[in-house]
Order: sequence, then structure tokens, then C-alpha cells
Amino acid sequence: MKKILFTVILNLCFILSVFATSEIPIAKGHVHDFANKLSQTEKDTLNVLLKMYYQRTTAKIAVVIEQDSDEEPFDRSLKYARTWKVGTKDSNNGIVFYINVNKHKAFVQIANKLQGVLPDGKTGEILRTYWVPNAKMDEYYKGIFTTVTAFMSVVEGKEPPPVDIQNQVPREPANADSSFQIPFFVHLIAFIIIAVQIYSLRYDLRGSKKLKQIEKGELRL
Repeated sequence: MKKILFTVILNLCFILSVFATSEIPIAKGHVHDFANKLSQTEKDTLNVLLKMYYQRTTAKIAVVIEQDSDEEPFDRSLKYARTWKVGTKDSNNGIVFYINVNKHKAFVQIANKLQGVLPDGKTGEILRTYWVPNAKMDEYYKGIFTTVTAFMSVVEGKEPPPVDIQNQVPREPANADSSFQIPFFVHLIAFIIIAVQIYSLRYDLRGSKKLKQIEKGELRL
């Protein structure tokens, strides 16, 4: 009897430990950086870019970065896709781009409706072209940005951006006397960054105005 009870308790502890280590967090936004590989500005830029794309096409792309997991990266990426059900319910057109830092692995889970335009061969080609070279250099932002940009283009029936896009992801403003022709997508990213900053500024100003009204007794909590 004691042996049976011990076995039951041992199995229960094992099940609880697996559940605890493999629990999937609640999805918030498009970019989930649990390994702190991106700056706040980089996360905001990617979130705005992917949100605008979702609003225009209904195709949702979720990016997940984890330091490590007890599960195999492929299984973990599949669990994220099944738990979050990325994409609209009717269209079934989501993409989960999962990255495991310690294991140096990246997997992409494609919803049924997008597997025609993004089969395994095409997805692997995009990862090898845009993600792998940047991952080797620890350039997570550049790698994620160029990879999701390629996914976005293919889903819309366009050719992926040229490989030299990797050298054009903005890191700092160009010199005023530079003769370099800034490509359209750089203008787009600059616009997104400015939009995020303006939104944050408006939010701060509204908060300051409301605080002053509270102090003057003009506004109740």
C-alpha cells in the first residue's frame, strides 16, 4: 500500500513539474521577448509593424523569444501556436516565429490557410536567408525584422525583399550630407518609430493634464 501511494505521489509531482515548466503565458501583442534580446524601442517598432499588417491583411504574426525550455524547440513552438491560436478564427491564417536562444533553434508554425503560400521549403529558405546569418552575429532585431518582412511579402504574393535589406535596417539617423538613397521601407520604419513616440508622448501629456486637474480638484478619481 505504501509503495502504491509513493508511486502515485511521485507521478503526480512529475506531472505538476512538467506543467509548471511548459505553461504557455497569455499572449499580449505580437512580440514576446522573454529572453530580453530586444530593446523597448525595437519591440515597439515590431509590434506596430505587425499590428498594421494584421489590420490590413488579417494575417497575424507572433514572435516568441525564449532563453530556453525543457521541451524540444519544435514542440514548444507548436504548443504556442495551438494555445494562442494565432490568426482570425475564420481565416486560420496565423504565423508563430519561435526562437530558443540557448539551443540556437528557430521554428515557424504556419496555420493551414497559409501553408499554400508558405510551405516548409519556402519557410526554411526564408530562415536560412534572413534569420540564420543575423542570429550567428547575435543581431536579433535585424534578423527578426528581415524575416517577418519576408513572410509578409510572400503572404501578399510578392517576392521577398533583397538580401541586402539586412544592411539597411536603420540603427541611427543617416548623416545629412550622405548621398545614400534611403529605401522606402526605411522611411516606413522611421514613420512607425515616430508614431510610437508620438503616441507615448500624448499618453504622458494626458496623464500629466489629468494629474493637474486632480490636484486642483477639477477631476475626481
